Amino acid sequence: MASTSQNVSIASCSCGGVQLEAVGAPIVGAVCYCDDCQAGARQIEALPNAAPVRGRDGGTAYLLYRRDRVTCTKGASLLKNLKLKGSSVTNRVVATCCNSAMYVGFDKGPFWYSVYRARFKGNAPGLEMRLQTKHLPKGVQLPGDMPNYSAFPIKLAVKLVFARIAMLFGR
Repeated sequence: MASTSQNVSIASCSCGGVQLEAVGAPIVGAVCYCDDCQAGARQIEALPNAAPVRGRDGGTAYLLYRRDRVTCTKGASLLKNLKLKGSSVTNRVVATCCNSAMYVGFDKGPFWYSVYRARFKGNAPGLEMRLQTKHLPKGVQLPGDMPNYSAFPIKLAVKLVFARIAMLFGR
């Protein structure tokens, strides 16, 4: 994990049984409206006593952190992977103590976790963009307070490439 002199943000489940520590600034803060995020949110929201995952506009807010910058500091045994399909490499990780959505990870591939922004409570870093807005629920109008992209923008890809390079060099 990165040096403790950096900014540390704490994400916790609704009941406090699970806690994640994220070191440094996120790669990006984004709201996603893709079909998978909407289906994954519905899957989690259908669990007993689960808090809402999607915002009023149907999007799911995430903070993307490098994997090497996120550590479960409490309740790791309470984390459970949920998949939309058995063959999926995408895992929506839930705290089983209260069915709180914690983060999205992958069996292989991407080097980041998409931590559900709502888990940070009052100390959540800001959002920078909305993604996959072509999948917006009918009737939703988005404000112009940040960029809205119909797909995944090149700006996001560039941020991910730079984050990967920094990770490779231990920065």
